[in-house]
Amino acid sequence: MTVWMAILLGILQGLTEFLPVSSSGHLVLAQHLLGLTGPELAFDLLLHLGTVVAILIFLRREISWMLGSLFRRETGFETPAWGKRDILLVIVSSVPTAVIGFALRDFVETGITLRGVGGGYLVLTLFLMMSNLRFRHRLDPDRISFWDALAIGLIQGAAVLPGLSRSGSTISLALMLGIGASRSAKYSFLISLPAILGASFLTLYRGVSALPGVLPSISGFLCALVVGYGALLLVERFVTRGRFLRFAPYTLLLAAASFLLHWRG
Repeated sequence: MTVWMAILLGILQGLTEFLPVSSSGHLVLAQHLLGLTGPELAFDLLLHLGTVVAILIFLRREISWMLGSLFRRETGFETPAWGKRDILLVIVSSVPTAVIGFALRDFVETGITLRGVGGGYLVLTLFLMMSNLRFRHRLDPDRISFWDALAIGLIQGAAVLPGLSRSGSTISLALMLGIGASRSAKYSFLISLPAILGASFLTLYRGVSALPGVLPSISGFLCALVVGYGALLLVERFVTRGRFLRFAPYTLLLAAASFLLHWRG
């Protein structure tokens, strides 16, 4: 693998991991259009590690508050926005994600078709178009209930299907549940940590190839980290300004392209 190819793959990983456009859906389309394949498993894990570090840097304050809450006493009137309760919420969201992701693993690896990808993009488009709707009014828009966390975890698990973006579906659902914009975005980023790490450990368990080389590996990792951090900033800005649905025309175009490629064989 050349350095330039590693840089390109790192940029693509950083962008599509967090933008509501489905990285796996893009890979399926790229494979059919250009004959491209995904990176070797070891390098793919390295790119995912870059996006994990990007999340850790982006949410450094929130994660610090959560970890610090384990060693301090919190009262009902002085509880910070991020604390012990959020640790439990992440667990509640992560359990259904893990169960659904594991159950769909073989189907995703062997049974995905272009028509399925198109269907995923249509569902994603619908979620994005509905992201400005609010089906519940909350006195405290930053408070996430355990039922909210469970619902968000379920949709995150389903987002293992190509075309149904993890960030797009989880943020849109959180917004529709009446959760605040910034809180929705950051909670979606937060619960992606165990999802990404869990998938990575599963890949490690199944065995990986060798890394392509020192320079390509470092280049890919840094590009995934830097571009991923920029994508996190961009997504949060779109969400907080009520412009998340602006991604919908693009995902609708991807759905149309998927169905067209399917019909053309």
